[in-house]
Amino acid sequence: MTAARDAERAGGEAREARGGGTAAARRRIVYVRDRPSTALQQVISEEIRALAAEGFAVECLDLDPAPGGGEAAPRGGRLRAWWHYALRRPLALLGLALTLPLDNDRPGKAVKSVGHLALAVHFAWRLRGRPAHVHAHLAFRAALAGLAHARLNGGSFSFTARGSAILRKPDRYSLRSKLRGAAFVVAVSEYNRRAIGRLCPGLPPDRVMVNRAGVLLERFPYRARAARPEGPRRLVCVASLFPAKNHEGLLRACALLAEQGLDFRLDLLGADSRDRRERLETLALAFGIGDRVRFHGRVDHGEVARHLREADLFVLASHSEGAPVSVMEAMALGTPVLAPRVTVLPELVEEGVSGLLADPRRPEEFAERMARLLQDPDRAAAMARHARERIERNYDMRANARALARLFAERLGGAGA
Repeated sequence: MTAARDAERAGGEAREARGGGTAAARRRIVYVRDRPSTALQQVISEEIRALAAEGFAVECLDLDPAPGGGEAAPRGGRLRAWWHYALRRPLALLGLALTLPLDNDRPGKAVKSVGHLALAVHFAWRLRGRPAHVHAHLAFRAALAGLAHARLNGGSFSFTARGSAILRKPDRYSLRSKLRGAAFVVAVSEYNRRAIGRLCPGLPPDRVMVNRAGVLLERFPYRARAARPEGPRRLVCVASLFPAKNHEGLLRACALLAEQGLDFRLDLLGADSRDRRERLETLALAFGIGDRVRFHGRVDHGEVARHLREADLFVLASHSEGAPVSVMEAMALGTPVLAPRVTVLPELVEEGVSGLLADPRRPEEFAERMARLLQDPDRAAAMARHARERIERNYDMRANARALARLFAERLGGAGA
């Protein structure tokens, strides 16, 4: 994976810089990875480069080292880690163990999380005696590892709350304990920042900062929309077939579009989920649009970009979204966007300026918005131009990584401080 190699290379460069003098060694940051996706790995790579440029010594460790991958697993097992802290920090270990049942609304979830806690304690043990700030890029197991490091080693940690933990049943992820224990928290949108405030009202407001998600602009070059030849209009949706993505609502809207006499083809890109593809294919047939809908399954990133470039309209009808990178990629490429009016999307897509929004619970509204964009290509093209400008202004991954590095310098003290 290219992004993974880039991250390791950036971390290696930072470690080399660390040996160059005591000033560069004053601040070490350990990024904890927990099976990141390709897209998330790219974000981590860019942030590590930016932090290294700020003079930080950055290291990237896997939460659960796999044989033959990443760094080698330390000698000894998780039981040895528990004994280490049971003898040296018994009260801190007990308090950490009680976090799961006391900060989860379901006892069953807390029991299931015992394995996560074992990983977290083992991670802290791997960092024992090594002063470092830990940063986790997800609020689940990786953030729990950061919390363990803080409580058991007396270190500090922060994490990026990307959305899903905040928006989907936060009481089941010990999220409040992680929020209270973190030196600071990075939210990827203003919406998420407000959600964190509602979840943990006693949290000091200045502890939560916004650093938006983004895309690599050079990988998604803008291209003005050329006049399309006659034939069906191409609609593209990039979303795994999870229930929250509301493909049923999108298919209903497309059925209404067909009833209006509009000729189109809908390409659905995204991994299957519990055989939902078969059910959605049956639904498309029942709506009379089975011959207009193509299920492509999981495709590589280059194929996603190709579909986005060739599409007349990008559509997404989710009931909830955290930081939808697919929307950003479509906007960057100049593909007109119709997105749901939920969670962070109104912050990303300026309605009527850089795209259109619709209520995902109302297929008729989605159908009306789709028809409006497909039948008025000049207006759609104007929105696409504004969308690209918005991505360049607020969702440039490299610029946002540099902003995050400055935030670390402010909060932790720059390497030369």
